[in-house]
Amino acid sequence: MKQRFLTEAEFSRLKEKFPTVSITEGARPAIYVGGDELVPLVQFLKAELAFTHLSCLTAVDLKDAIDVVYYLFSEPLSACACVKVRLDRECPEVPSLTGVFPGADFEEREVYDLMGVCFSGHPDLRRILMPEDFEGHPLRKDFVYKKPAPPRAIRMGTRKEAEA
Repeated sequence: MKQRFLTEAEFSRLKEKFPTVSITEGARPAIYVGGDELVPLVQFLKAELAFTHLSCLTAVDLKDAIDVVYYLFSEPLSACACVKVRLDRECPEVPSLTGVFPGADFEEREVYDLMGVCFSGHPDLRRILMPEDFEGHPLRKDFVYKKPAPPRAIRMGTRKEAEA
């Protein structure tokens, strides 16, 4: 079964409801939306166009900004929709989609942990892969790994003491 993206008619319907969104052209079009319109847009896609499955939630570091990327799937339409939110790199924050898609819980935590994106309204936003005291976000392009110092060997005694 071949998967498709939104049709022109579906994009037109989307633009009527959300005039501020922009849509990229090409084989895999993306819907760019502001953080303030993300939740209503996703609710519209879910309720009106049957995009009932959040198949992927990730983020991309663009050096000067961070894109949070959502892939939604519609089983009845056999279609995929890509929604992107461009965020300020210094203070990346976007509303949580856990109210619309409860399965977004762990994926938002992963993006928070590895990229530093805060999801406002998330029920339990904390690290999921890295230790709580870990500094930084390892998938950011400016992340510098600081190799921990090896543990120092402690001499327990001399060989003669051990034989006695």
